[in-house]
Amino acid sequence: MKAQPFELPDQTQTVVEWFGQDTTPQRGLVAFLPALGANVSYYRPLAKAWAALGYRVATIELRGGKQSSVKDVRRENFGYHELLDIDLAHIIPRLRAAANGRPLLLAGHSLGGQLALLYASRHPTEADAVILLAGGSNYYAAVPARQRLSRQLGLRTIRAITQVLRYFPGHRLGFGGRQPRNLILDWTCEALSGRYRVTGDSVDYDRELGRLELPVLMVSLRGDRLVPKPSADYLAQKLTHARVTQIELCAASGEAYNHFRWVKEPTDVLSEVDRWLRDLRGSSRTFSAGPGGIDA
Repeated sequence: MKAQPFELPDQTQTVVEWFGQDTTPQRGLVAFLPALGANVSYYRPLAKAWAALGYRVATIELRGGKQSSVKDVRRENFGYHELLDIDLAHIIPRLRAAANGRPLLLAGHSLGGQLALLYASRHPTEADAVILLAGGSNYYAAVPARQRLSRQLGLRTIRAITQVLRYFPGHRLGFGGRQPRNLILDWTCEALSGRYRVTGDSVDYDRELGRLELPVLMVSLRGDRLVPKPSADYLAQKLTHARVTQIELCAASGEAYNHFRWVKEPTDVLSEVDRWLRDLRGSSRTFSAGPGGIDA
């Protein structure tokens, strides 16, 4: 593993952790985004296992993470706009160049998967495919009926706490970590309305998602209570022009998957991802990044 510092346009800094060969192999480069409140260090077992399959992997520490220079999220407020239009807009083109003509696979876990999709919808020529692992919409009405009321109340409570304190103390409440006001307002807006309205950004992301034409893989995990498959279904139906493949993976033991713990033993998940990517490479319609695509 190698850590590469990145200076961002607003003078903040973050880190990308690299795994695998220094030269991007034939199978491509994975640019990976973590979940809400998770640091890239948590994903090292996943990244190492992915690299062992013949990919180069770059895990991106999001703004506010452990290796980010943004430490006081109450004073240094940010939301989806800063993550998408400053951080990823600076980092992803550099990773695209580092891919050296090989496929650039934009992937993420949970919220990281949503951010990957939102970014790809605005910059479709910068990725060849998008992969969501245990990712989907936050919309409360998309989950099974028995969970909807408690989820809606929980989301409204999170939003109210955030508005009063001007940040979210998830590190004290056991969910999501310490988060800035705008990030939680963006997150709960989509979760309560089912639509993306990004603070400080006039882009209609629901419209942009409907225009996305890239291959998209959504891997749901049976038993995942935070992002069950209906949440992925709801997000998938926005992708009216993308080539979407959905998989619900059942644990070999028959036990329910935990939304986070699978990362420590990712073999089954990565096997499905690698199989899908092999099928893409073997199909007549290869990865398409702009006119002509990239023949992997």
